[in-house]
Amino acid sequence: MLHIAEQRKNSNVIEYLLYMWQMEDLIRGLRFDPEALEQGVLSAVEDERLRLQSKKWFARLGAEMKEQGLEVSGHRAELLEIIAELQLLQNTLLTVMNDKAFQDIYTKCAPLLMEFRKKTEQLPKSDVETALTAVYGYLMLKLAKKEISPDTASAMEIFQSYLAYLAKAYRSMKHQGLPQDN
Repeated sequence: MLHIAEQRKNSNVIEYLLYMWQMEDLIRGLRFDPEALEQGVLSAVEDERLRLQSKKWFARLGAEMKEQGLEVSGHRAELLEIIAELQLLQNTLLTVMNDKAFQDIYTKCAPLLMEFRKKTEQLPKSDVETALTAVYGYLMLKLAKKEISPDTASAMEIFQSYLAYLAKAYRSMKHQGLPQDN
């Protein structure tokens, strides 16, 4: 579990955030119970060293969530910080860098973000957090094998394009600095 998170954090920050949201929900779903985690999840991990590392990792995540008052909902401060960085990157791409490709994607995405906020009665959250919330919900529907309308599927493709562009730009920024004007 830990190694999956580390790989995703280094390769695709959006996948990392979605994975960590899933891990937070898993911990909540198991009511922060280490025994339930051991029996329900970690029993499938054959490598003893990896199982122990994963157990410690989940314990640390659970402790952080409790410290931050996230027993029922919300996300750890580390994840919110990454989301804030992505939002700042979005604003930089749109205004400072005048990234035409991103501006085109964002133009398609912006009305859907507003529509999603209205439908879910979401508090005014950042565009990035709104898109992540939408995609996370979509993935949970797919896992539950629920029917997904064509309009929702179409909107999710746009959200995914938007987030994929940000993920690529974020990785580039972290490894090479901001790109030059396009």
